Amino acid sequence: MSQSKPSSDTSARGPDGAQEVEDRTLRVVLEIVRGGPCFMDELEGDIVDLNVRLDDDQCQCDVTVRESTAKGDRTTTKHASRDLCDHCPGVVFSEHGCIPRYRQVGNGWFVMETFVGDTETVAAIVGGVREVCERVTVKSIVGTDGSDAPEICDVDVSVLTPKQREAVHLATEAGYYDADSSVSLEEVGEGLSISKSALSQRLQRAERNIIRQLADACACDEDQKTVHLSDVR
Repeated sequence: MSQSKPSSDTSARGPDGAQEVEDRTLRVVLEIVRGGPCFMDELEGDIVDLNVRLDDDQCQCDVTVRESTAKGDRTTTKHASRDLCDHCPGVVFSEHGCIPRYRQVGNGWFVMETFVGDTETVAAIVGGVREVCERVTVKSIVGTDGSDAPEICDVDVSVLTPKQREAVHLATEAGYYDADSSVSLEEVGEGLSISKSALSQRLQRAERNIIRQLADACACDEDQKTVHLSDVR
């Protein structure tokens, strides 16, 4: 499953128009709960492959669907051309020069993978997706260099401010970060007596710090490390 960047994008080109080469040492996997409907909700069967191209204000999709029939399973590829949704996470990835791959597609959610060069880009993508989608969870950050054997890393949450730790703790206790959770930012914010926007900014600052630690661990010269936010307590 993959997604192409807009054909008009020139962010990866140098001043002379030549294509630049950039090292992207982190593979990031996000689980995203959409912020609105998608034409794929109307499709019958299981989505087994998805190719998306964003051209200007249009979303071009080829979706491969497997359906069960009386004669057995049947696989078909359906094409759709729609105006871009204002809650499309793919747009956020493209704005940061990243190409996401759709690893899984479910009822109202995606698991998306991309490659980035630094932790600031990870934090920016997470923050941008949160603005347009219901929920985003960092499933893993993996260094692209190192051995094949993953190792879980610890994260020092003591560097967070008291308000950030309180926000992360309350959001976790409320189940906000659970994949199947229906808890909203507004609900968590009510428990802290702050607005959705203020809570989002507070969580984003905390997550940026955590993500930076995870990525630094991945970039070290030891064995490759796989790190999960769900492991951070």
